[in-house]
Amino acid sequence: MNSRVKQIIKVGIIVLIIVLLGMILTHCANTTDTKSAKSDKTVEKSKKKANAKKPGKNKATDVDKASDQEEKKEETSKTDSSNKSNSSESKKDNPGSTATNSNKENTGTPSKSSNNSSNNSGSSKPSNNSGSNSNSSKPAEHTHNWVAQYKTVNVPEKGHNEQVLVQAAYDEQVPITEMKEFSICNQCGADITGDPWGHLEQSAVNGGNCGGYHSEWREVVTGYKTVHHEAVYETRYVVDSAATTKQELTGYKCSGCGKTRSN
Repeated sequence: MNSRVKQIIKVGIIVLIIVLLGMILTHCANTTDTKSAKSDKTVEKSKKKANAKKPGKNKATDVDKASDQEEKKEETSKTDSSNKSNSSESKKDNPGSTATNSNKENTGTPSKSSNNSSNNSGSSKPSNNSGSNSNSSKPAEHTHNWVAQYKTVNVPEKGHNEQVLVQAAYDEQVPITEMKEFSICNQCGADITGDPWGHLEQSAVNGGNCGGYHSEWREVVTGYKTVHHEAVYETRYVVDSAATTKQELTGYKCSGCGKTRSN
């Protein structure tokens, strides 16, 4: 029991020591924060006093601010003049409106330039771009140079079929033949038809040697007949015009801009 009581007392003492240390540390931190805040406030007050004692520097900053304002005014005046010049260029087709706009620009710009010169001792200059743009000449209109365009077209051959005379009509005399028997001498080959024995006897009288004959069948023309032949024709292709080529007009093309148009 005594040992347990001693242990409990030791633990309680340790806890108290820890709590006291924590309270001391928090108090120290709060004091340092208050001191740093007071030092910051004193530094700011010293800066304000230093600025109040130097009026020359404040005047310089005021001059810088005034010059910045004047530069902004100059930029606005330049943008206004450029916008007016653009409007004058867009109204070139109406000379009356361009004249009024140019008068307005000429009357409006000097007042702005005088104000700027009074503020900045003549540092800014009025822009005269509107006058130069309004007097610029119109671009020359493009005139087309039309060049004829052609294409090659094949023309086929042309022709027709016709009957061409090959053989004219004519009459032919055709012989009429028949087969007849002829008596032929065996030795001299003479035609002894009709009197073969007389030929043999006459040959013996004259000292000849004709002693026999034989029969031969020969074709003999007995007359003629007329045979008519009609004319002979054949179909032939006759060329009227040979195949060729020709140039056909397709349109026109500008040699400058390349624009095309039809016939």
